[in-house]
Amino acid sequence: MTSQGPLTAYLLASTPNALTRATTHPFLAAAGRGTLPKPLLSQWLSQDRLYAQSYIRFIGLLLSKIRLPTQNPTTTPHPSSEQNAINVLIDALVNIRTELTFFEKTANDFSLDLTAISAEEGGCTLTSCGSGSYITTSAGISTAGSGSTPGLTGGRDNKALDGAVAAQHALCLSQGECQMPGGEICMPSDPLGSAHASRATPDPASAAKAKAGTDPERCDTIFFCASKTTKAYIDMFMSAGSSGVSILEGLAVLWATEVCYLRSWRFAARCMREDVGFGGDYGSDADGGALRGKFIDNWASVEFEGFVDSIGDVLDEMAGQIKGAEEAEIMRGRCLEWWRQIVWLEERFWPDV
Repeated sequence: MTSQGPLTAYLLASTPNALTRATTHPFLAAAGRGTLPKPLLSQWLSQDRLYAQSYIRFIGLLLSKIRLPTQNPTTTPHPSSEQNAINVLIDALVNIRTELTFFEKTANDFSLDLTAISAEEGGCTLTSCGSGSYITTSAGISTAGSGSTPGLTGGRDNKALDGAVAAQHALCLSQGECQMPGGEICMPSDPLGSAHASRATPDPASAAKAKAGTDPERCDTIFFCASKTTKAYIDMFMSAGSSGVSILEGLAVLWATEVCYLRSWRFAARCMREDVGFGGDYGSDADGGALRGKFIDNWASVEFEGFVDSIGDVLDEMAGQIKGAEEAEIMRGRCLEWWRQIVWLEERFWPDV
């Protein structure tokens, strides 16, 4: 693989147009010019935080793949590629812990909502009615009483949601008890089935009240959860960390996500520098100054660039150790498929401006 050049360079050059679209999105330009509205920034941050939480598990899966050599480390003058991989993965965990704290503090300082819902694709819909209310966690899990069921992703399209509910709860209708994880009892008020209900069957008065739409907490409620794109990203992380995927491919996924993120915010920083009308007053920005005062400098920093480069160095080192031209070409093709997925998701992760 070395004779064909570094794997990282190959991936960067493989999809130039798609990479440009993903890292020069209008959302980023607006961020750099201080014109991004606070609600839109909140929606993106809320999804990026869910992404960051799934990132932690992904790094754990990658660490579990690495087998360190058994020889005495003092007999080798340089650390092995496996040891270097462990170092960058530990750095990734430390960085993401710091990042999540930074998210929460900055969001609090600038009154940004980390559970903001996108009207287009964020949020989950509950179409059943009944007494009581749902409690929602940051992962989009709804609970009623002592039972819980994973929230359904999808927007406000109730017909599409009802179809999904029907598919997931078809057995529940015949059994009289929810067969989904959590063990709630369903309320099949229509042939399609309804979403989720409390364990206790509501009395007739409560049911009539709910049917009349006087219980806004339970009727057609939209609550926070992963958007379609965020869920696809999380699923991709779990797939890349699965047992059938090599550590090299996993590192390629990690590097790809980070290099796209760095390039995106470097573009936003460039837009910020080119803003002719900018006078240094971040407080007058549409988001109150959160992006140009805090976020952009952090995500476009030299320190972050060094971290991304360290992942790329380990990736290229491990790729260069593959024996045989055919094996190297096969692995390069696998990494290219992961790269294409990530670039596609990156472009769609930015909200429309």
